[in-house]
Amino acid sequence: MKISLCIDYGLHASSLTLVTQKLFLELAKKMNKEKKFIVAATMQASAGIGDVNQHYDCVSVPNMGGYNFPNKTVLSSKNSFIGIVGIDEVVLGPKVFRSNALWKRNKPLIEEQVSKWKNQSHLVPHIHTSTISDKEQLIEYFNIPETKINVIPYGVDHEQFKPPENKESTRKKICRACFLKDTPYFVHVSERNWARKNTLGLFEAFRRAKSNGLPHYLLVIGKNDQVVWEEAQKIPGIIMCGYVPEEKMVNIIQGSDALLFPSFHEGFGLPLVESMACGVPAITSNIFSPPEIVKDGGLLVDPQNISDITEKIMLFANNKKLQEDLSQNALNRSQDFSWSLTAEKMLSYFKDNIETELDTDFESDYDQAAFRTITSICQVHPDLKISANNDLLEFDYSRIIKWALEVGFEDPYVGDYLIPLKTWLEQKDEQ
Repeated sequence: MKISLCIDYGLHASSLTLVTQKLFLELAKKMNKEKKFIVAATMQASAGIGDVNQHYDCVSVPNMGGYNFPNKTVLSSKNSFIGIVGIDEVVLGPKVFRSNALWKRNKPLIEEQVSKWKNQSHLVPHIHTSTISDKEQLIEYFNIPETKINVIPYGVDHEQFKPPENKESTRKKICRACFLKDTPYFVHVSERNWARKNTLGLFEAFRRAKSNGLPHYLLVIGKNDQVVWEEAQKIPGIIMCGYVPEEKMVNIIQGSDALLFPSFHEGFGLPLVESMACGVPAITSNIFSPPEIVKDGGLLVDPQNISDITEKIMLFANNKKLQEDLSQNALNRSQDFSWSLTAEKMLSYFKDNIETELDTDFESDYDQAAFRTITSICQVHPDLKISANNDLLEFDYSRIIKWALEVGFEDPYVGDYLIPLKTWLEQKDEQ
């Protein structure tokens, strides 16, 4: 079996990019071990052309996200597998937009795409999503037949997200870095679309909790608009961290008592699983996907009820036994998620839905897939797509391979695509 995995969708959203990176990494590791199938990183533009259709059994776009209907190129591929996550704009409309003007501008586009789904979903052979909640929404709002949708949960990197060796020490380290007194804190992972994350609602709930004697700080991770920064400055105890490197983000989560995540909508909620893997429970929404993900690893709130959010924050903060129990529950629940498990389920999904497979010469096909992967990462990398352009035009991969071996494995954009090809890259470099 030969799999073409499109990696250039969702480059604007870190969560969507992460899904593709981790899925490719785990599939490629299994490819190296089993030597029974091939996976190549490809571009959407090549999905439906003869070359890909001739050399691959299926085309996977695992992270389409949102409401957009697949483009003609993907639809023209002979066996496409489309992953959808989070149709909050369709389900909640203006509530998840930062302004009414933004909603009005996007509303016609959303309606056009929803119409395509309702009338043309038969053109998409295979659809998967990450939660039962999302599946139910796809059935209700897109009229997609239930039998066409498969649920394959996302994962978490347990090597990266894990309990700290010493939580108190980790908390003190973070407090020093933020110029804070050694005080317990909560963490909130936000984004530019603060409306969907209910960030301002959380701020008001936190303000009320502070007025009731809450000792905790609230550390907010992620890029945000000026309006969020301005609101945060009005409330004592809220610390805006902005964008932080991945390692520091993990440390901040590890040192926190809980993740505050009362979103109006989550398609999956990767921060929930990442926090639980660190032994950090969540105070999160009681609607859509969070209850399905967290189960007994946190407290559930009505995201539209500020008083409920405040009460659950105070309940958690004032009950040490509850904190300990939920922390253990969260850690236990996180063991149900891994990117390796996601890859296994995706691989089975492919196998179960490919009627006839192309003939495979593993060594030759591996070589071809690796070169195609190298070409694709040069096209998605913000620097390589300029600096390596002439190399690709001349089919000269020598400089690209040396770059991959010297710095590529640590590169946040393409490292996960290169790591499983390390042995192949070393062999090509020697040649």
